[in-house]
Amino acid sequence: MGKYDELFARVKEMAKDVDRAIFELIPEKEPKNLYDASRHYPLAGGKRVRPFVVLRAAEAVGGDPRKALYPAAAVEFIHNYSLVHDDIMDMDELRRGRPTVHKLWGVNMAILAGDLLFSKAFEAIAKAEVNPEKKARILDVLVRTSNMLCEGQALDIEFETREEVTVEEYLKMISGKTGALFEGSAEIGAIVGTENEEYIKALAKWGMNVGIAFQIWDDVLDLIADEEKLGKPVGSDIRKGKKTLIVSHFFQHASEDDKAEFMRVFGKYAGDAKGDALIHDEKVKEEVERAIELLRKYGSIDYAAEYAKNLVREANEALKVLPESEARKDLELLAEFLVEREF
Repeated sequence: MGKYDELFARVKEMAKDVDRAIFELIPEKEPKNLYDASRHYPLAGGKRVRPFVVLRAAEAVGGDPRKALYPAAAVEFIHNYSLVHDDIMDMDELRRGRPTVHKLWGVNMAILAGDLLFSKAFEAIAKAEVNPEKKARILDVLVRTSNMLCEGQALDIEFETREEVTVEEYLKMISGKTGALFEGSAEIGAIVGTENEEYIKALAKWGMNVGIAFQIWDDVLDLIADEEKLGKPVGSDIRKGKKTLIVSHFFQHASEDDKAEFMRVFGKYAGDAKGDALIHDEKVKEEVERAIELLRKYGSIDYAAEYAKNLVREANEALKVLPESEARKDLELLAEFLVEREF
């Protein structure tokens, strides 16, 4: 991954400026529990990839990235608010290796913390150093992004109770759940930096493609990655019954007998508090390995991996309308990394 070293050095450096904007807006203050809960995920770190996209998109179209700092913070607020609420819905107890907000402060305070982060996104846009017309347009993108996030999450919840989800349905869901925020990040950065509509549309397309590819590659890694690098048991999505592009492809192509065999494992430990401990049980490992064999048999894992890589190729092709620059190159490298990473 040597070719990405300089890229992530820049990501890390730019994150410092974004963090200053974030913690200016969510300082340590009263009510202490509310602000401590709201600061919990931002303080846990994270690479700040989406804010980086905002800043680099602004620069790639010839704008001043410093004017995009508050919009970049706004995107990170939206991302973190969605994580707080997702963790409540999923009843997850860990996030980035730390206890989740609702685990530490309770569900009621966690909901309020998520709401505060959501509201701080709009406060950040109000502070953006752009003209009123651009500010209104950025707000419009942020609202659309938030709507799509909620719609995607609602579809994901609905899919949990269904045996089969088509490829088209999965792509619609993931366009909202992960595509929208990358799309919004790139589009907002472009709006800050230019009046050129062709550039803005190109970056929005790049963002949506990259966001979808990012999630699909995550789903692929769940089945093929080295467990130590991944940081969680391989095949955990199968045990939890998670609907992915891989599973959708499998159900569209598998025989009835193979579907039935797969379903004996798929989702078997969903909602089971002991599920993560059971992954080390030999019988459970054999069940998961057999389910992965069935996915391989129909080329479903390869299909999803190639789909993600094609999305990235299309995304970077869209950027060719922009002038060549280090910022554009960083966006292209970031997209490539997302479908080459091993964790």
